[in-house]
Amino acid sequence: MTKQDFLEGLRRYLSGSLDYRQVNEHLRYYTEYIDSQLRQGKTEEEVMAGLGDPRLIAKTLTEMEGADTVSGEYREEYIEDEAEPNPNDHYVHFNGKTLRVPGWLFSLLLCLVVFCVLTVVFTVISWFLPYLLVIFGCVMLYRFFRRNL
Repeated sequence: MTKQDFLEGLRRYLSGSLDYRQVNEHLRYYTEYIDSQLRQGKTEEEVMAGLGDPRLIAKTLTEMEGADTVSGEYREEYIEDEAEPNPNDHYVHFNGKTLRVPGWLFSLLLCLVVFCVLTVVFTVISWFLPYLLVIFGCVMLYRFFRRNL
């Protein structure tokens, strides 16, 4: 696993449980940690092996964020083990929260936007097409008569 794979996996696993600010704080911490280990002469493979699975780290971080600091009690939350995230999913950051958009929905929305833009473009072209045809016809007649006279 590479540094980029680790950080992307950690982002995916944290995104559904923590807000955007917390996710970025954890990612910044692990980025700095990995970079410091690399500066000390360790290889990327050694650092990644020492860190372990990003899913387990995310679970631990999520449980730590779930601790109730006001009453001093630990609020236990069960996190279902979900399947591996789909690499086609897209993550949208909105109002400090991270939303996961399935790949098929993202593709559908993208097609809808492209369709709307093309509809507007062709509508505008169709408004001006008669004028363009008249101008084109006049230019062609002018050239024809200019050559023959």
